[in-house]
Amino acid sequence: MSAPFEINPTFCFTLLGAFLIYVWTRPSRQSWLSIALLATGSRAACIRVMGGLGSYYGVEWISWGAFLGIASLVVIAVQFACAPHLMRQPFRRTFFAAAVFPVCSLLIGYSIPVTTWLRPFTYDALLLAFDGGLGFQPSFVLGQLLVRRPTLWGLTNVVYCSLPLAGCLLYAAYRQRQRQSVAILPLFLSLMLVGFGQYGVFPAVGPRYAFAQAYPQSPSSVAQIAAEPIRVGDAPRNCMPSLHLAAALVVLWNSRIWPQWGRLLALLFLLATAFSTLALGEHYVADLVVAFPFTLIFQAAWTTQVEMVNPVRRRTLWAGIGLTVVWFVALRYGLRLFLISPLIAWLAILLTVAWCTLLEKGLYAAVSSSEAVHFRSGFYG
Repeated sequence: MSAPFEINPTFCFTLLGAFLIYVWTRPSRQSWLSIALLATGSRAACIRVMGGLGSYYGVEWISWGAFLGIASLVVIAVQFACAPHLMRQPFRRTFFAAAVFPVCSLLIGYSIPVTTWLRPFTYDALLLAFDGGLGFQPSFVLGQLLVRRPTLWGLTNVVYCSLPLAGCLLYAAYRQRQRQSVAILPLFLSLMLVGFGQYGVFPAVGPRYAFAQAYPQSPSSVAQIAAEPIRVGDAPRNCMPSLHLAAALVVLWNSRIWPQWGRLLALLFLLATAFSTLALGEHYVADLVVAFPFTLIFQAAWTTQVEMVNPVRRRTLWAGIGLTVVWFVALRYGLRLFLISPLIAWLAILLTVAWCTLLEKGLYAAVSSSEAVHFRSGFYG
């Protein structure tokens, strides 16, 4: 029997990330003890009062993230109140960073229904047609792998929900660097806010919701799809572009500060995120592709180590903006071009991903060159 109360797994991972940001400051033993007692006590009280924590896969351990995160925020707040001398800049930044991810998650979560009211029609049929133009329906094919495999479905859902934790780990790691080539926190926040605005420009909900009766066992051929706006119920319009893949790209592109095994984990997490977004029916290949140039915009905008007058940074920024606009317009008004042959759609995908990857590598090379100049000037100065 399902519990009458359920803690959202994504929010649990977000709060767990807040806890890890605080852990990176190396809190005292007293703080550790306070967090442990608060988390354990509040979890026990929640189970007793609410009747349970939920029924999703892994709830027994995922739910700990919510209580650890809330406990760490409470401890920081108490430290502020009892020890004003701790209100120095690094400590304030820790509290802000630990709190801003959960707050933004709540604001976006409660604001998404507004897009449903503003945009009752979605462009899911257009995205489905583009995916069909690849020669098959990737989200349907991958979704069939999870049918009648509850453990695999549960693990895939864990990957999908754990994205905030990866973002918080990246931010916490960057906090330890004396020179920060990329402003990670503003990057994530602006990516989320602008991405949320794009949901209203190109509303889509994912095949799991737009084509619930067919997904995932009965994929439609291109000839069966009427490529026009369709009316969808209360599902959130949070599909285009894929902010899940965008955030995973941010983690990968900025994971160079980690050792080789850390970068490999970031790459595996990107691939697992792409799989989960499609297999769970939350996204299409089309909006995953658009995530590449969309993310490139913010990577270039917040790579502060390179001056904006640098042609590499400006070229990367404008290429990201241009490619994003071109894809939005092409999917909305030029879909027939992609449906002429699967070769055209695949070529457009490969060129977009490859170009964005090369531009990001060029931007990183400019960062490395700038850091080398600063090192030499500091050494000889």
